[in-house]
Amino acid sequence: MTADTYNAQVELIRSESHRFKKYFRALPPEALSRPSTCEKWNVGEVIAHLVWFKDTYGGMMERGLRGDLSPAAGFPSFPLGTPNRQVIVDEFYGQAAIDLRRTLGENVISALGDYYNWLVDLLQGIGPEDWDKPCNHPAGIRTVESFLPTILTELALHEWDIRSSLTSPGESLPHVSNGIIPTIMEKIPGNRGRPWSISFPDMANAPGPIRYRFELTGAGAMETDLIFEGNKGRMEPAGEAAANVTVNCETSTFILLIYGRLILGSAMAANLLTAKGGRDLISAFDRWLEGN
Repeated sequence: MTADTYNAQVELIRSESHRFKKYFRALPPEALSRPSTCEKWNVGEVIAHLVWFKDTYGGMMERGLRGDLSPAAGFPSFPLGTPNRQVIVDEFYGQAAIDLRRTLGENVISALGDYYNWLVDLLQGIGPEDWDKPCNHPAGIRTVESFLPTILTELALHEWDIRSSLTSPGESLPHVSNGIIPTIMEKIPGNRGRPWSISFPDMANAPGPIRYRFELTGAGAMETDLIFEGNKGRMEPAGEAAANVTVNCETSTFILLIYGRLILGSAMAANLLTAKGGRDLISAFDRWLEGN
């Protein structure tokens, strides 16, 4: 990334977190106990998960900037290739948020504000020569700069988790923040987690690639293909090859599909997208992304 890109992403973290904090401060106390779209957490625990990043992503960057490659205290290693790695990660992250929510109690929202104030100060103080410094991450060594898209993605997705949980019946579902959509779309193809870390058992003997073409509208509009082949998945720009299934939706909806917030079948039933192609492939899409 260039210096202008770093500055733009740091400014985006500052502005988005400011808007995020303002929204949370206006929530009634009882909202924190509402179930969220994150299976294991209520709204307060989703917020605690974001606060916990001070000890994880924030701490990893801070140590890396000092030249310290020691792991975060109490943070187990999750190297790629570990059996059942995603299950272990999900369980650890899930319990950490629950425990921190209990510890913070009514202070969880003010703690979130304090964290993002600290984070923005840290990021604004990073010099051009420091962005590529290595940091210890449970999945391996990462550079300081690599955390910026991850932080923005977490902000956008968990804001959606909370806003959608507090949406009244009959109201439209919220969108992923338009400002962050381009960053997430750039991050997805190289993502080391979902969905590319998932294997697709019933694709092993498929007669060639299965291509889903997404014609995306709104912020970040583009045409992109998701291709399932040889027990693996990948994302690439739409090409000349014919698609087995063609989906038309907003980019926000596509992101929510990729990150497991929506499923293709129910999103189609809710008129969030249209899909043309074999019904068996439309239903298979959700099974493949879930790893079933």
